[in-house]
Amino acid sequence: MFFVLSKIIYWLIMPTSLIAWLVIASLLIKKDIYEKRLRWLAFALFLFFTNPFIATIAINAWEPDAVPYDKIERSYTYGIVLSGITDPNRPPFDRIQFNKGADRIVHALDLYKQGRIKKILITGGSGTVTFEGRKEAHALRDFLLSNGIPTSDVITEDKARNTRENALFSKELIISPTGNSILITSAFHMLRAKKCFEKVEIEVVPFPTDYYGRQLYYTPDDVLIPSLYGLKIWTILFKEWIGLAAYTVAGYI
Repeated sequence: MFFVLSKIIYWLIMPTSLIAWLVIASLLIKKDIYEKRLRWLAFALFLFFTNPFIATIAINAWEPDAVPYDKIERSYTYGIVLSGITDPNRPPFDRIQFNKGADRIVHALDLYKQGRIKKILITGGSGTVTFEGRKEAHALRDFLLSNGIPTSDVITEDKARNTRENALFSKELIISPTGNSILITSAFHMLRAKKCFEKVEIEVVPFPTDYYGRQLYYTPDDVLIPSLYGLKIWTILFKEWIGLAAYTVAGYI
């Protein structure tokens, strides 16, 4: 129920929805003064959320700094990889359909090859609301095996449907939860993920990846011209902030 409810809340108040609600309200309210104010507010929000410069400042402030490989000073037993980086239900099914978050598994592979982690634990089942779907952890396991990782060094957890369950179900597979794990997930998601794992008493070292932030540019394209990039960044941030608030209320973090 919590899984479905969080999806509904996110849909209701994400940036595009807020703009749409204001436009709809302006059409329903008959008083001219309120109708104009609502339309101007909708237009102002559109300009704000599609401004790439403002969006870049926001995402850069939110995402933690990257961790260079040479700053990992010892070898850890587990590299815990959160899924949500493929589209397992998109054909053809004879290959892995990665999305932007593929850095999570690719960087885990790098860490393993460099000897900085000894085992890779992939956590994540189906993220669909309306049907069970294919298990993403299985596809990522096959990717690692095809890249030469021994079966004995790949652990899969295929039941989790959210970050809370990623932590809970991973704990069942980790022999010693103290000081033995690197947590690998997208930079924008690291704060919530780390708090979830700490809540179930798994001590993790964060290794953020899959960055959305970028260098600031002071060109007209970045400062003045509306862009879908800005809207995408704010949508990602809203989703994460809503997730943090919901997890706090539910006692998950």
